[in-house]
Amino acid sequence: MAVFTVVAFHCRFPFALGGMVGVDVFFVLSGYLITTILRSGIGLPEFYWRRATRLYPPLLLMLAAYAALAPLVFPAANPAFDVLLAGLYLSDYTMAFWYQPSSIGHTWSLAVEEHFYLVWPLIILATRPLPVRPLMWLLAVGFVVATTWRIVDAHVWQDWHRTYFRFDTRMSGLILGALIAVMPWRPRGERVRFIGRISIYMLLVALLFFRFRNIWFIGWGGIAVDLAAAGLVLSLVSGETAISRFLARDGLRYLGLLSYSIYLWHYPIALALRDQLDPFTTSIVVGGLATLIAAVSYRYIEKPLKDLRDRRRAA
Repeated sequence: MAVFTVVAFHCRFPFALGGMVGVDVFFVLSGYLITTILRSGIGLPEFYWRRATRLYPPLLLMLAAYAALAPLVFPAANPAFDVLLAGLYLSDYTMAFWYQPSSIGHTWSLAVEEHFYLVWPLIILATRPLPVRPLMWLLAVGFVVATTWRIVDAHVWQDWHRTYFRFDTRMSGLILGALIAVMPWRPRGERVRFIGRISIYMLLVALLFFRFRNIWFIGWGGIAVDLAAAGLVLSLVSGETAISRFLARDGLRYLGLLSYSIYLWHYPIALALRDQLDPFTTSIVVGGLATLIAAVSYRYIEKPLKDLRDRRRAA
């Protein structure tokens, strides 16, 4: 669901002006999942192996296709330079300061994630001796510090590019997701349903009305989006609700498996088509093509590698 809000945003769909909140939801969810995995006792070599074999092959496939087609579709681009920046996960800082690689600028969020994967396991190891309560306080303070840093950076420089894309200014959602993974408290009954509903309403308001090139949104509005995304994740991991039953449908679960590759492929396709077609048609075509390519990638690249990882772990 989050990835298709981003697809709609990049296709300039009129009711998805704040569609980039899908990335914020993803960051919170990623912080939760990665922290849960790391605290389960997985070793660092196994963690990095699983991340590399999950993320890098689909990215290399997209970058190879981009390098081959960019001279025809984006004649002003420098494909070799773009592929280098994206392949080395530097896009978060190069987008922030030099607006490159513009034709595959969506890889900034992959770079943020990769930097998180490099730093966070070391933090989890360092804090492993801490009891749960002090660790919760440490993460809560970390969320406040990361949020304050983003707001200060946004207001001092008044440059949404500089603040929006960087790893160090986008840590708040990842830390908030980690806090949910660590804390033992889970809402129950009507409380979990209330948290889920309020979170959905807040994210819908952000989707419809927020402007991601706005300094206020990047700074202060980001707090509301982080908290709404955290509330949604918390409600989903706390028990069965109408929202969790809806998201557990087989079709949506399958799309969830494809979501990484949908994100990888959608942006260059949208960039090539959105000036040629109306936003509605662009959204349908881009969403359909990205999903089709992602399904092929999952069937012939991602799933075989997943099966290999599972066999290796079982052995």
